[in-house]
Amino acid sequence: MWYCADPAAYGHKVSPQPKKPKTEEDEQKAEERARTVACNRAWKAAAGPRQEFVKRLVRGKTLPDEARMFAQQILLDLPRFYGKWADKQRTRTVALLLGAKDPANDSASETAAHFPKNRLANVLFAQVAAAFEDAIREPKQFDTARMTHVYLWESPDRLQAAYLLLLEALGQADDGSYQLSEVEQQAVASHRPDADA
Repeated sequence: MWYCADPAAYGHKVSPQPKKPKTEEDEQKAEERARTVACNRAWKAAAGPRQEFVKRLVRGKTLPDEARMFAQQILLDLPRFYGKWADKQRTRTVALLLGAKDPANDSASETAAHFPKNRLANVLFAQVAAAFEDAIREPKQFDTARMTHVYLWESPDRLQAAYLLLLEALGQADDGSYQLSEVEQQAVASHRPDADA
């Protein structure tokens, strides 16, 4: 059998090396990767219906008392994620939830000024919800406590789960008008009150 010692110099094609046969470990990694990609896509897709429901809550004549209390707790406890969100001074999501026609250019404060005085709780809930929405937008995040990356659909923190569970409860109270997506239900499963600790 003849072979070329310098294929590049003589313009010959190099024979491809045979591929290694796939092992069971390779197949498991491929399955896990496919699952991760599917869950990440589902997480991002769930944001649209969730934000539409929050918009309806914010624009309603009366805000459910549970939503008001939740917003009040976040505003008074000032969890770290909320402070970081406020420091960035990004108000696009707030403007969107308040009903701005052009959230990228319309001011959230000017949009909120059009709300009646008796709907201040709606505006405050919109701000808190915007902070949560921005915090959970990307499914992969860095967990500083564990010093590793985590997927929110596997392990959201206590407050993120509380936000999703609040929306689920409000949706059920509103004649079932909103339900968590499958991936969101998977995420909050361990945070449900009846879950095993």
